[in-house]
Parts: sequence; structure tokens; C-alpha cells
Amino acid sequence: MSDIKKSKKELIEQLHTLELRIEELKVLKAEGPITEKAFAESEERYRSVFENTGTATIIIENDMTISMVNAKFEELTGYAKKEIHNKMKWTDFVVEDDLDRMKRYHIKRRQDRSLAPTEYECRVHNRFGEYKDMYVRIDMISGTRSSVGSFNDITAFKQTEKALIESERKLSKLMGNLPGMAYRCGSDSLRTMKYVSAGCKWLTDFSPFELIDNSKKAYMDMIHADDRDDVNHQIQTSLASGRPFQMEYRIITASGQQKWVWEEGLGIVSEDGTVSEVEGFISDMTEHKLEEQQLRKENKRLKSTIKERYKFGEIIGKNRFMQDVYEHISKAAGSIANVIIYGESGTGKELVAREIHKLSDNHDRPFVPVNCSAIPENLFESEFFGYKKGAFTGANLDKPGYFDQANGGTLFLDELGEIDLTGQVKLLRVLEGGGYTPVGGNEAKQADVRIVAATNRDLKVEVKNGRIREDFFYRIHIIPITLPPLRERKDDLPLLIEHFLSIYANSDNMPVLDGKVLGMLYNYDWPGNVRELQNVLQRYITLKTLDFMSTSVPTSVLIDDFDPVDIQNNPEPLSQAMDRFEKNIISSVLEKNQWRKNRAASELNINRKTLFRKMQKHGLL
Repeated sequence: MSDIKKSKKELIEQLHTLELRIEELKVLKAEGPITEKAFAESEERYRSVFENTGTATIIIENDMTISMVNAKFEELTGYAKKEIHNKMKWTDFVVEDDLDRMKRYHIKRRQDRSLAPTEYECRVHNRFGEYKDMYVRIDMISGTRSSVGSFNDITAFKQTEKALIESERKLSKLMGNLPGMAYRCGSDSLRTMKYVSAGCKWLTDFSPFELIDNSKKAYMDMIHADDRDDVNHQIQTSLASGRPFQMEYRIITASGQQKWVWEEGLGIVSEDGTVSEVEGFISDMTEHKLEEQQLRKENKRLKSTIKERYKFGEIIGKNRFMQDVYEHISKAAGSIANVIIYGESGTGKELVAREIHKLSDNHDRPFVPVNCSAIPENLFESEFFGYKKGAFTGANLDKPGYFDQANGGTLFLDELGEIDLTGQVKLLRVLEGGGYTPVGGNEAKQADVRIVAATNRDLKVEVKNGRIREDFFYRIHIIPITLPPLRERKDDLPLLIEHFLSIYANSDNMPVLDGKVLGMLYNYDWPGNVRELQNVLQRYITLKTLDFMSTSVPTSVLIDDFDPVDIQNNPEPLSQAMDRFEKNIISSVLEKNQWRKNRAASELNINRKTLFRKMQKHGLL
């Protein structure tokens, strides 16, 4: 009975529950039209947002089919909605290179949203075969296996990005190939580098990472100590005035090499109006600077001699040929190339060689003259290259050779044409950088020597005749200087005579130079050149007689008609006596040739221009 009652009680509760449910259904039935309307309105709003979202948007089903598409996607792909809806898969629009990746994302996203990115880039194509870069965002629709995807066209952006990357690549390559260092640094006292181009390695011997942020070396510390304050002052002054700066100074590279550099820079002003950084370019100008310094030295040499063009150091002469010689000496002194001096015996070849050495950068180093004609063949190597103790009988000590003695300086090879072919081969090895070995030694030495050679022979003829090796000739014959014989510059006789008399004579033994003596000096051909003139004058002062090398003295000028110089009663400076004598000779020769100036100039062995100048000087025009 109790079980029946209990069952009845449960039935009553269940009935009551059903009655409540019926009431709820009645309420739902009454609200149904309202809910249905709200759902329809919500769907309409969603479709409106979907259509007007501003991006190409689609609904993607589990099998990748597109179930919904907006107008922007139609515009993007060139396909109509009716062609796409439930007919095409979204992967139909993905380019082949991105296809596998997109499929992989689609599958993983449906396994677990976290396994695939929601935003990424890919490329799609339209029905016309055009490719476009897209920025894609795909989200799963909650409670479904469908997803919504939106596509933003970034083709223009990607093209710009690609162009920028290419531009940066080209700029980076350009900066790397620049013959110098582009930089950006702080405005601090150390000039802390924030960026340096690859050229810094070539310029400073430091790699970029060693300079940036002073990792190994601060740039300011690389600047030569003598230039550092001036560089800092110039930079700060220019930055303070807002102007760019340009300057040259020295740096010491990582390898210890000193370089001259040229720097141009400009301050970068920050938002608060202060100079926060400096940008610029630094290039190597060492070679240019050395050339400039060399030109200055040469100009200084020329200026030092231009005051007295009748004299160049110890060399006397104002003849036009000698002016050319002076120019060649100056240029040779400014070079390190080998020099060959041509000229007859007695023209002053060693004097020229010494002047070249005096004016060169190695003037404080040895000048070693060698008379090549006086060296026996069997002693050639020991004389030039030296020998070691015990190399032969009598070699009790090491002896340096000529190359050792002239190290760092000048080796003057006089009478070069007298060196035989075997000796030329031995010298050629040294000149070509092969070095030399002392007799009895094993260690090869290198010669830091500048060769200045001299000869009275025509080396080109000697090469042709096989007496001079051609390769040896080209090593020696780099800067040729030819000295004129005295007979071709007799207008220098007054200067030379006065010079030698000032050396050998004094007031007590000053000789009488009458017209006859001067005429003989002037008309002699001087086969021994200036050396013979020097000896003749020295003997004349001592012995009071003229003693020439040749017994044949031309007398084309009637010198006996000239008045002698009476030093006792009419003292006259030598220069005035020489001028008077020169005037008398020119006047006599002009009268002899009926004042035909070309003939007179030819007989006097001077050019027509020189004759006119002398006639003007002596009032003969």
C-alpha cells in the first residue's frame, strides 16, 4: 500500500512538472514571432557588416569550400559570387609556393586553434593570372568547424618594401666599396661610433665591430696626438655654428701606419635642438698629401735657387743648357728613381750627383762615390757586397761593401760604362730586389740604396754594340741628365773664372788678366772642360803662365788689339774686366761679319737670342 502511495506521489510531481513545462511552452509560443524576427534582424545586420567590412572576406567550411563571400572578395579575385559559393575552395586562389602551408594551417586550426597562426602573409592570384600579396586573418567560428577569413591587399607595400630592401642592399654595397669610411658617431669627446661602413677596415685596419661603441678602439684615440686638439676644436666650433666641417689630419692605424685623411661631416640636430650625433665620411689622402709635400719641397728648392740662377749649390753657370740641368736636378732630387748623368770628363758629373743627394730626402744619409773603372774584376763582389771574416786569405775581419756603406743613402757609380757584363749581372740582381750576399756569407741582404750613375759614354750605343746589357741599361737609365761641355757654354766663362780665382787667389797673388789672356781662355775649346779650366787657372796663379792641355789655341779673335788691364794704376773688379772683354769680343766679331748677327752668333758659339741680350747689355744695339 505504501509503494502504491509513493508511486502516486511521484506521478503527481511529474504531472506538476509537466504542467510547468506546458506553461513555459505557451510563453515560448507567444514569444516565437518576436525571437524569429530578432534573429532575422541580427542575420541581416551580420550580412551587412560582412558585405561592408572594407576587406575581402569569406566563410570557409571544413572541406575548404567557400560558403559565403563579399563584394570585396569578388573584386579581388575577378569571380562573381555565384561562381564561388559552394563551388570553389579558397585554396583555389593561393599560389603554388604557399599552397602546402595554407593547407597545413587549415587542418591544424581545426585540431587546435593554437597550432596555427591567425595572422600571416601569403600570395593569391585572380582569374586574370595576376599575383597579389595578402595580409590574411583567419578565425574559427565558435561552436563550428567553419572559419572566417579576411584578406588585405599589401602588394604595393611589399613592392615598396622590396624596393627599399634593394635600395638598402645597393647602398650597403656602395658604402662597402667606397674608398673610405662612412660613419655616424656620438657628439661625445671620444667620438663613439654608432655605425661605420666596411671601408673602415681598409682605412684603419680595424673591423667595424672593433670601432662601434669603442669596442676595441675609440676613434678619437686613433687621431695623431699632435692633431687631436685641433680636430676636436674644429668639430666643436662647426657644430656649435650649425655648419658642416671639412679638415685633414693624421691617424695611426691598427698596424701602426700613419695615414693622412680627409674628413667631411655634419651635426644631426635632435628634437630638443641639440646636436646628438655626427654623420660624415673619412677618406685616405696619404698619397695626395705626400705628393703635395713633395711639390712643396721641390718648389722650396726651386725658390732657393731662383735668386741666383747663375749658381745651383756648388754648380756655376747661367747658360740656358745649365738652366735645364738645374731643373732636372730639382726634379731628380724629389724622386727616388735611379739617375744617370751623361757628360764629358770634367763637366762636373760628381758635383751634380752630390747636389741631387743634398736636396733629396735622404740628404742626412751617406753619399758613397765609387770609381767603377778602378775596381778589378776579381774584387768586384767583395768591394760592392763586402766579405765575411775568413772568406779568403787576409780576410781577418768582416768588411762592409759599398752597398752596406751607402745603406739608406746614395751610391754614386762613376764611370758606369767601365763595368763589364759579369759585373752588370751582379748589380742587376741587386737593382731588381734580389739582394746580395757578402763574400763568404750565407745570409742575403737587401739594399736600401738610391743609385746615381755617371758616364762619358753613350749607353744606347754601348747597348747596341753589346757592351752594356739591355736590362741593366733600363734599370739605370730612368732619369737622365746631360751636362753640356764647356765649349758649348762659353758665356759661363766669366762666372767660372771669377769663381776659381776667388778660391785660389788673394790680393797678394791676384794675376793680371789682360786682353790677351782672357782671349786665349775664351777661344780655347776646353777638351777637359771645367776641370781643365780649374787646373789652368790654378797653375796660372801659381806659375803666372797659361798651360793648356792642347797646344792648339784658336785665335780667330784679334786679341792683341785689346788693351791690357793695368791693375797697378787702374784697379778694376774682375767682373767689370770680363764685361769689357766680352763687349770687345762681341763688337770685333760683329764687325768682322759686317754685323750679320746670325753669323756672329755662330762664330761665338751662342744662339741669336743670347747675342741680342748681350748686345743690349753692352749698348751695341
